[in-house]
Amino acid sequence: MAIVAKKYAQALYETSLDKDVLDLMYEEFAAVDEAAVPNQDKLKAFDSDPKNIAASRKGLVETSFKGVNQYLMNTLYVMAENRHLSILPEVFKAFEGLYNQYYNQDFATVESVHELSQEELDKVGEALIQRTGLSKLIITNVINQSLIGGLRAKVGTKVFDGSIQNDLAQIERKFIRTK
Repeated sequence: MAIVAKKYAQALYETSLDKDVLDLMYEEFAAVDEAAVPNQDKLKAFDSDPKNIAASRKGLVETSFKGVNQYLMNTLYVMAENRHLSILPEVFKAFEGLYNQYYNQDFATVESVHELSQEELDKVGEALIQRTGLSKLIITNVINQSLIGGLRAKVGTKVFDGSIQNDLAQIERKFIRTK
């Protein structure tokens, strides 16, 4: 289903660029995703129920997502018609990836032993921007006591590990290799 989700996302992304509504599309799609995520099991059951004909699935979209722009609504209609409403969160995630790529930005998770101040997060963000070449990072700080000290940052699929836990693990591996 990941390939299907990417195709929906790509089509919506290209339409957003063509119609110059990318930011609006992202905001509205984020709201739709926020509503869909807690109801994903219900959407899956609704999709797979053979009693729900295309008209009733489209009716659900019409009543649930009333007020979104016509391009997003059309995508939701097509998803409903093809019984793909349950993959809505996957489509949003793929769309978000394209959106972030367009703006040369990404999400970063910074793990630390204690909560970092905004000033510390800004400094970490600047260092990560220099290392990744991105223009902007949306940073989340997560507390992880097992790090002992230092930081671990994840940007996309890249991990930057400056934790004491990592240092100790590397020392342990060196000792094991010298045996």
